[in-house]
Parts: sequence; C-alpha cells; structure tokens
Amino acid sequence: MLLHVKVVPCSRRFGIRKKGDVWEADLAEPPEKNRANAELVRQLEKITGRRVRILRGATGKKKVLEIEGNEQEIRRILSDAEKP
Repeated sequence: MLLHVKVVPCSRRFGIRKKGDVWEADLAEPPEKNRANAELVRQLEKITGRRVRILRGATGKKKVLEIEGNEQEIRRILSDAEKP
C-alpha cells in the first residue's frame, strides 16, 4: 500500500492523523542526519506490525511510503492509532 504523509519534525512527540487525502505525522526528532525519517519508519512499523519504507521524499516534508500488507487493514490500524 502507498501512503502519502506530510511530516512535522521537532514536535513534542510522535503522532499521526488523517487530513483530507494525506496523513500528517508529528515527529519528535529533528530533520538532521536522517533521524526524522528513521523515527517515522520505526513508529509506523511499530503501529502496523508491517515493513515500511520511504519511496519518495526522503529529504522533504512530503513523503510517499510503502507499507506491506492489505490496504484496508492498514488504513483501519492507522485510523485506530490517530491521536486527536
């Protein structure tokens, strides 16, 4: 499944939420030395229990991620993990 994510680095803590057609992820790590990307991948793998990799946008705020598995199941898992 492909997931379009806009990241907000240097937030207080990790969080993910849906905004329109795009998911927005708050990252605690700064965008230096790939730390924010590593946090994004690590947290999404922890939440979904699936392998996650960045396909596009490794150096920008808008990213396209690939998450292995059934699209409907992953969307349900992410929706359950949303923080208000």
